[in-house]
Amino acid sequence: MHKISCGLWALCLSLTGVWAETTLNLPDCLDEAMKRNRALLQAREVIHQIEGSRIVVYSRFMPHLDLTASYDAHRTSLSDGKTEDQLSSALRFSQRLFEFGPNFAQEVQIREELRQAVYAYEALVFQKLAQVWELFHLILLQDRQLAIRSASRDDFQTALAREQARFERRLATESDVLNAQLNVLDEELAINNLERAQFNNKMDLLRLIGQPIGTDIHLVGDAVEWAIGQDRAVELALANSVALTLTSEQLKEQKRVVREVAWEYAPDVNLNVDVRDGQRNAQLALDKQGQTWGLDLSSELALRDSKPPEPDLADETRWSAQVEAQLPIFAGARFGRKKQEKARLRQLEISLRDLRAETELNVRQAYQQVLEAEGRQRIQAERVKIARRRLEINQILKEQGEVNENLLETFRNQFFAIQDQFFKNQETFIRRIAALRRQIGHFE
Repeated sequence: MHKISCGLWALCLSLTGVWAETTLNLPDCLDEAMKRNRALLQAREVIHQIEGSRIVVYSRFMPHLDLTASYDAHRTSLSDGKTEDQLSSALRFSQRLFEFGPNFAQEVQIREELRQAVYAYEALVFQKLAQVWELFHLILLQDRQLAIRSASRDDFQTALAREQARFERRLATESDVLNAQLNVLDEELAINNLERAQFNNKMDLLRLIGQPIGTDIHLVGDAVEWAIGQDRAVELALANSVALTLTSEQLKEQKRVVREVAWEYAPDVNLNVDVRDGQRNAQLALDKQGQTWGLDLSSELALRDSKPPEPDLADETRWSAQVEAQLPIFAGARFGRKKQEKARLRQLEISLRDLRAETELNVRQAYQQVLEAEGRQRIQAERVKIARRRLEINQILKEQGEVNENLLETFRNQFFAIQDQFFKNQETFIRRIAALRRQIGHFE
């Protein structure tokens, strides 16, 4: 009974722990995304599947051992009804020792599939980590925006109380009270929208890092700072670019293909060596499949044979050898194939150079977009200060009767519009940095 109670208590703790507040920083979120993101887990399984297929392709170099058994019944005559039985079994061993010449077609294909899967996984890693980075900083930004909005709402509530007091003393009109109330309601509406947006961002972040949806998380981190120079960003992008690395690997593969086209001019050689003595035999064979030569070794041991060999051959070792060579003198298709493969090689070289230039161009343009967003954010912050101060001044002038209600309404609308644009500029700044980080593959 005590064990059952402990088990139930542990279960309750585990269930309540899901909803307990969890404090996370950015490195924690990035690590959790690498470990638990389901899209990354699936991409890794794709790589494992292709690695399994590669083992199947390379299995031709592994030893093969077979046990065979046979039974033959032969009736020698219809009159006497006699039947001769023959029971035999043998153990056969075979293995491909090595290959030379152009690679086996399946091997080339499996290497390309593995390259595509590995670099698709790496691109997905950059994508998911950039999303985690962006959501993390958007949530922190929304915390700061909520604090600003809350402070502004408190100020407007103070102003509303002041206007209501003035209205009771007949120093303000009902319209003044309603305008002050609208200021409070506008901020409360903005706070409500921010809270809903932050909740959605938190749920998206939980899904990205593989945590239970609904976990109460508290993020700890600093404001966004961009301290990487433009040339350094280009350097990181060229070093971490998935497309560049994949094209470089494809270029290496094509260079191998061009080198091995020369094997097509080598003589076609067939070699068979067979050695037998009694119950044992061994065979060595060199042959060509497609454009690839392979050397195979096989042997067989007769375990049981009801029909023994002839007496004069029982202790005699027999062997045989056969060699056949065919030397190609002229084949027009081979010249065409060499020209094709060299053209593909030059095409990949040009594509690689163009891709490097495109990568640098994209990074430099993205870097300028970050600088633009940073400048907009800085300028808009100053505009918010000015608009707020102008609203406060005109509110005082309105109380003194020097400004009419329409002019005050204009300043009020300007303030809220400028403040909303400032918050949007802050979000744009974070998103552009996240996009740039994705291109250069650089995260904390």
